[in-house]
Amino acid sequence: MPNETLYDAWSAESDGEVGVLGSGSDYTSFLHNGISSLDMGSDQGPDDPVYHYHSNYDSYHWMSTYGDPGYQYHSAMGQYLTLLAYHMANDEIIPYDLPAYTAALRSYYDDLLTTVNGTSGTVDTSELSAAITQFENSANEVMALRDQAVSTNDVALKTVVNQKFRDFQRGFTSVGGLPDREFYKHVVNAPGIDTGYAPTTYPGITEAVQAGNFERAAEWVGRTSLGIRRAADILKT
Repeated sequence: MPNETLYDAWSAESDGEVGVLGSGSDYTSFLHNGISSLDMGSDQGPDDPVYHYHSNYDSYHWMSTYGDPGYQYHSAMGQYLTLLAYHMANDEIIPYDLPAYTAALRSYYDDLLTTVNGTSGTVDTSELSAAITQFENSANEVMALRDQAVSTNDVALKTVVNQKFRDFQRGFTSVGGLPDREFYKHVVNAPGIDTGYAPTTYPGITEAVQAGNFERAAEWVGRTSLGIRRAADILKT
């Protein structure tokens, strides 16, 4: 729309909620090796032409004539991603909002409880809840350390914070991967085993519950909790 920023358009479409990564793009191999990842794109609105994904009609002619005449959306996203890359590379401290990760972990936990409560079985998730609390404490600590590094202009301290921001995602990966699909290692989110590219949160636990395998679900409460505690340990100051 005229005079609408890229942020305005995204916020109106998503209600300000960042989606969960599943699969289907190049970020997948990075995410599941513990490297922070981002996916961005656009989709058609209710009155837009159908995108002929992966067909002979998926062409330059279609995009320039119907999908994005003038390539304005492409340009806006390219400018945004360039600016993001600039800040990631040049800001004195990587611009991460760690408390937002805690909020996401808790939201996924609530979703897990809803899944469990919708079955006839039970799973003790108290260890997972405690791990999220540990992550929250570490996230708050490192954000305080970041503020101290900025206020004192301590270069060495800034380096410590950046290293923690760079590395904490590695804690979320599980050696050996998820059950029956070792390529996917991230214990917080992964493509669902039968959802195509769409994500499942706490996949080791959630999918075991959905399959009625509560013994495996209990095992993955432990393994998922361990991953979150490892990430918390990386952030801890």
